[in-house]
This record gives sequence, structure tokens and C-alpha cells, in this order.
Amino acid sequence: MQSKRPSNKHSSQLADIRVGTDKGSLRLQFSTKVSQQFYGKRQAYKGLGRSDTPENQQWADGIARRIQADIDHPDGGLFDPTLAKYMDIKPMLATVTHLPTARALPTLRELWDEFVEWRLKTQQIGESTYIGAYKDKHEHTLRPFMDKPFDEVTANEIITELNSRTKNRKQIKTLYGILSRLCQWAINKKSGVSEDYFSEIKSSYRLPKKSKQVSEQEDFVAYTKDERDLIINSFYASDRKGERILAPLVEFLFLTGCRHGEAFALQWKDIKFDTGWIVFDESYSTHTKVLMKDTKTGVIRWFKMKGMNRLIDLLKNLYGEDKNPNDLVFTYKNERCDTYKIGTYWQGTNVVRPSGKSYQIPGVVTQLVQSGQLAHYLKPYSTRHTFISIQANNGTDLALLADSCGNSVDIIIKHYLQPDRERVLLDI
Repeated sequence: MQSKRPSNKHSSQLADIRVGTDKGSLRLQFSTKVSQQFYGKRQAYKGLGRSDTPENQQWADGIARRIQADIDHPDGGLFDPTLAKYMDIKPMLATVTHLPTARALPTLRELWDEFVEWRLKTQQIGESTYIGAYKDKHEHTLRPFMDKPFDEVTANEIITELNSRTKNRKQIKTLYGILSRLCQWAINKKSGVSEDYFSEIKSSYRLPKKSKQVSEQEDFVAYTKDERDLIINSFYASDRKGERILAPLVEFLFLTGCRHGEAFALQWKDIKFDTGWIVFDESYSTHTKVLMKDTKTGVIRWFKMKGMNRLIDLLKNLYGEDKNPNDLVFTYKNERCDTYKIGTYWQGTNVVRPSGKSYQIPGVVTQLVQSGQLAHYLKPYSTRHTFISIQANNGTDLALLADSCGNSVDIIIKHYLQPDRERVLLDI
């Protein structure tokens, strides 16, 4: 907000800079020309962190005059947008009075660490999101700026850097939203952040638009029923022991569409043969190695097995006679299965010899693509998409399907009901 006091009495205004106040604290207001040239916005303000007293007013006037002189200098380039060059200017009057709460601006790292921990503690994000997204992807993106004071200059540097990137655009848009929330949180904490520097960019940042046909092709993340069975049978028939061990897990994932972490956490007590239900109430995160006592959506989900004879037969064959209720349903060499083990035998793995030479061992699905038996490669998580797509496109009640898989009917309609991919324009 601008100072409400008359400018001829309590503020100093030069050609490109004005000294004003905001909530009793002095600040500089730059002209539109300077704001756009140095700060990339129509109107830029810079707080000085000192209270509005006559002594401090004179100190601020001295800073303004020095800045104006640098802007007007014929050599150009003398102006320091960070203001560090001017903060040691001494007032002509008595001692400068600092605000009681004035303090050095915190770095982005200080704010980020506290903000992320707060989001985790207040259960706004889960453990896997905390580690996988915030402490890994987003923190890696922000690493060059972490040790800088979190002010408007640093925020503009972040925006300039992220806007120059052409990849991971969805992740960047998500990060802008997170940084905006960080600003709002920091303002409420009175940590020295004076405004939401990312409020405008989080709304104006646009993802590239694509035609409906291109979007449909990119969203094609499911195999057909025949392709599904080809993959399952190839795991069972593999010459590699590890692939045969994981074959029942791969089949189970294709036949239930459950999230992989839910299958990794599944125990025999969760399989209700007598009533025909599977209970999904826990999830194991491969990334964090944490067993979470709920599902991704926080809802205990009951999966109805009635009529699904292939699934029932699979589980009964695995169960045998001597399973403990607390035993894991799926294991790999007496260890818990995880994403890495599936990836090794689904996609393949790189082997490095003692000599330093390396070679690739293709996984089951990779081999099927290389041999031409599959037209395209999809990631292991396509097991979930495949199940939902096959069910949705073959007349399954969408409300039951959504409840069984932990989705909404709207999401299933939008992402899983596949269009006719053989349709073409008329030859007219």
C-alpha cells in the first residue's frame, strides 16, 4: 500500500524513485521505467526495514538521491538493484532508529526447510510426497537459490530461470504454486517476507496446449487385454528365475489395478476368502522405505473379488496351507517386493563388469517390444491403468469401479474410457 501522508511533507520524490511508507516502515517506490527494466514488473517496491522517523526519513532520502544519481549517470550501469551498495549511507542527523522487529531476511533454504516440515507435520503432504517431491525434485530445482536472501530479487531470478526451461513444465507450474504458498505462510509468520512474489506467475504460467488427438495419444497408458495376458504369460515362462518369482505379483497388479505400494504392503490377513474381499489399508513406499498405515487417499478400500475367478485362483494357489496371517502376500527371495525389483525385470537393468564395461539385460516387456510382439513400451504402473481401462470399456459399473480402485467416476471417464483409435476423417 502507498503512504497516505502528503508527499510534500513526509516523502521524497525524484524522477525515478520515491520514499514512502508501508505500515509504518520506510520503503522505496520505483518508476514504471525502472521497475520494468530492473525488476521485470510494472511497479516495484523495496522495503528498507526501518521505522518512519525523521532521522530514518533523512537516511532514506540520501539513499534515494544516490540511486537517482546512479540511474542518471551518463556511463550507465551504476545502479545496484539489490540496494546493497546504498545501505551503509549515513544519515546527517542523529542515530538511525531500527524497527524493533527488523532483522536480516532469511534465506530461501531456511524458509523452505521450515515450510516443508510444517506441511508434513500438519498432514498437508504425506511422507512419500515430502521425500520424493519436496526434498528431491523441487529442492533440486531450487538448489542454486537456496542460500540467497528470500526477497523480490531472488524470486525474480527463480522466475527467470524456470520460465527459460522447456521441459518438465507441469512440475514448474506445481512449484510456482508451492512457492506462492510458502510466501503466504512466511508473511503470516512475519518472517520478513512482505508479499507473495509468485502470486501472478502461478496464474499466468501456461502449459502448452495440444490438440485432442495428440492428448489422447499421450494419455494412452494402458495395454489391451491380449497384450496384458502376453506380458503375464511371458513372466511365468521366462528363463530367468527372478521374472518367474515376480510373475504372480505382476498378474495380481493387472487383475486388481491396485497401486503398487498397496500390493507391497498386502498381508494374508487382508485377503478375506470367506467373504470375497481384499482389504487395502496400508501402503509401502519404495522411495522412503516407509510402511504407511493408510492408502494414498487415506481411505481403507475394500475390493470385491466375487465373480473374479482368475484372481481368486491366483491367490488360493499362492496361499497354500501354511501361511501366517501377518505374512506378506508377495515377496522376492524372502524380502518385501518394491518398485526397483519390478522395474529390473519389467524394463531391464544395466550390468557393469569388473573391467568397467557395461551391458544391458532387457526386461520382459522390453524384450516383447524389441521382438515386435508389443507395439509400444509402457511403464510398470500401466498395470493399474490397464485394469481400469479394460473394466471401464467393457461395461463395468463405473461407481463400483471407482470405489474399488480409489478413484472418482469423473477421473475414470476423463482418463480411462478410451476413444475409438481407429476413427478417421471422411475422404470427401
